[in-house]
Amino acid sequence: AGIIPIRAPVDGVVLRVPQESEAVIAPGMQLIEIGDPTRMQVVAEFLSQDAVRMRPGASALIENWGGPALAATLERVEPIARTKVSALGVEEQRTNAILRLEKPEQASALGHDYRVDVRVVIRESQGALRVPLGALFRQGERWAVYVMRDGRARLAVLDAGDADARHRIVTGGLVEGDRVVLFPGAAVREGVRVTPRDGGA
Repeated sequence: AGIIPIRAPVDGVVLRVPQESEAVIAPGMQLIEIGDPTRMQVVAEFLSQDAVRMRPGASALIENWGGPALAATLERVEPIARTKVSALGVEEQRTNAILRLEKPEQASALGHDYRVDVRVVIRESQGALRVPLGALFRQGERWAVYVMRDGRARLAVLDAGDADARHRIVTGGLVEGDRVVLFPGAAVREGVRVTPRDGGA
């Protein structure tokens, strides 16, 4: 049998050869998979309840790929979700977010099907005052903290905004420089004496 040259329809590099050994080739059978590394997209799975808050054009970061964080832009979120079972056995609805790298040349070592972590910016606030989640507790329908003033705990009811995994934005009730009590237990109440630990309150 002779060798038959095959011309690819686009320029690129070989990513995968599904059939590496000799075999009878049927019409339509995939012979090689090619791609252009300079036009790489990142596909990341998100829970559907998180994905509905994402908007095309949002900023994102590609992390834990083996190099410094890479800037990216969200191009689209697929309009269909799939049911997946988590490691804890919980059924979750997940969908794919498609992202474009802002500077693909910075990720020349990143390849096809590599594992990455992705963070997408849902909302952004410049110069926001934030408080650690561990300081917050409910006071009726609002959030509150204990602020250290003159060596005593003083209750401060807050006007609070969005939160991430570690902080919540405060729009009223605190000022920059206030020291709050982290993880206040039952012993902490209005007027009780508090002492800051080294390195913070």
